[in-house]
Amino acid sequence: MKDWNNLDADENLILTTHMTKGRQGRKIDKIVLHHNGGNLTGKGCYDVWQTREASAHYQVASDGRITQLVWDTDTAWHAGDWNANLTSIGVEHADVSSDPWRISDVTLDNGAHLVAALCKRYGLGRPQWGVNVFPHSHFSATACPASIAGGQRAAYMAKAQAYYDSMTGSHPATGSSPAANTGGVNVVAGAYVVACDALNVRSAPSTGAKVVASYKRGQTVNLDHWGAIADGYIWGRYTAYSGAIRYIALAPADKSVWYLALKK
Repeated sequence: MKDWNNLDADENLILTTHMTKGRQGRKIDKIVLHHNGGNLTGKGCYDVWQTREASAHYQVASDGRITQLVWDTDTAWHAGDWNANLTSIGVEHADVSSDPWRISDVTLDNGAHLVAALCKRYGLGRPQWGVNVFPHSHFSATACPASIAGGQRAAYMAKAQAYYDSMTGSHPATGSSPAANTGGVNVVAGAYVVACDALNVRSAPSTGAKVVASYKRGQTVNLDHWGAIADGYIWGRYTAYSGAIRYIALAPADKSVWYLALKK
């Protein structure tokens, strides 16, 4: 992206067919995520949509390059639901594998950054799954967007929220727990395996915060890059399916034992 704040894409290949000018007076209130079902470039999407009755506003290629194909002020044919088309921005993502489906790390990063930028531009608020960010499958009988609604969803949404916080200067609320003054630490984003019998998930990075879920040995949790030390523990976080931010202890502050191990 040349300019995230002004939504200036790396390239513009604007369609003149299989889209509709304007939005019939409707306002943008959501973003709908898609995957290509293949590893297409922006030009690849442009060519396919010359003959296929479909389109989307943006394509994020496997190298992270972002192409705009329908102007935001116009209606793309992407959701399979006309009301959703009129009120949404459609974002396509290239796949780098099909068994299993997966988008590249840079596609995930730039796609999430684009979602954050769109939420900021159109006043949609902090990106939240099922609130202002939806999978294509929410509106149509489809498996799209595959991994973005599956194994890569937590990482995608965590990055979208982190980018939004950075772009707007806002921070998610963590309640009035003692964790408000936590010290930051670096956490490697990715999938972690629980290495203890049981591990509680809390509403804030504090032993005094509410327990909202728990993981058992061998289960997997996808953490983002955020980390903090509070109440004698190193904490990480992830985004729940509801869109809520959840916190989990990785280890005591002295690192004498690790409750989570980065999945190989």
